[in-house]
Amino acid sequence: MLHNVIYAVLWGVVILVSIIEIYVLIYIIEYLVAIFVHHQPPYVATNKNGQKKLVQYINQNYPNAKNICEVGSGYGRLARYIGKHTNANVIGLENMPISAFISKIADLFQTKSKTIKCDAFEYLKNTDKKFDIAVAYLSPRHATELFKLKNKFRVLISLDFEVANQKPTEIIDLGPGYTLLNHKKYPHKMFIYEI
Repeated sequence: MLHNVIYAVLWGVVILVSIIEIYVLIYIIEYLVAIFVHHQPPYVATNKNGQKKLVQYINQNYPNAKNICEVGSGYGRLARYIGKHTNANVIGLENMPISAFISKIADLFQTKSKTIKCDAFEYLKNTDKKFDIAVAYLSPRHATELFKLKNKFRVLISLDFEVANQKPTEIIDLGPGYTLLNHKKYPHKMFIYEI
């Protein structure tokens, strides 16, 4: 009997370690694809201080916002946080399949956010839906491309990266730290562009 219990526990440990290894392998693959194929910053979770400042800013300045999209939502943590702490419904747009899959599972536990696995730019170009706010954590090049779709949202909040040749309405410091992209440090900031 004890032999069977030990055997079951060992198999449980092997299965758990295998799941963790598969997850880490997939994370590394998505990380490399993000950098070398899509030329976008890899998934980096927004820190809690940044999330709180973003939501506080939205609630103070755009309390009537009903529809928000997060472009490049990763695992959807920020999208769900925005949905939970504002009056808006949030759509996360994510092009990495595993990240989108995990986010969709987490969305089941939060009714005000929804993840769509798609190319965000194609989605925004082809949808009739307009958003009050677009939140994005993208490279400078992608943030600038997103700004070209400004007919799809009233406000763009770009995290860490400025839109080229556009003066932000406001810049908010999100505290210590930075994003490292192409050997350049980008301090944690929110760049707000009112369209």
